[in-house]
Amino acid sequence: MRCAKCGREAPPEAIYCPHCAGERRTTDREVIRGGLKGGFLGLLLGLLPAALLLAIYGPVRGVKALAFVIPAATFTTGLIIGLVKAKRDWK
Repeated sequence: MRCAKCGREAPPEAIYCPHCAGERRTTDREVIRGGLKGGFLGLLLGLLPAALLLAIYGPVRGVKALAFVIPAATFTTGLIIGLVKAKRDWK
């Protein structure tokens, strides 16, 4: 099989190209940092609809719960996406 990045021949059972993937090493700190970046981006994106719901409907008990759930869910989703993206770049 040919590597899509460098075009060299790679073993078919290889997960990463042994020619171009071995040059860079990603640390655990970079993976965690990627996860946190994704989490905070998700939190920011979750706070926008929550703030909009509170502005439209007022501080009713059901809306307060929804306003908490949306940012928590988007933070968790962003955290997972950030970790996966950083892990994918991990070589």
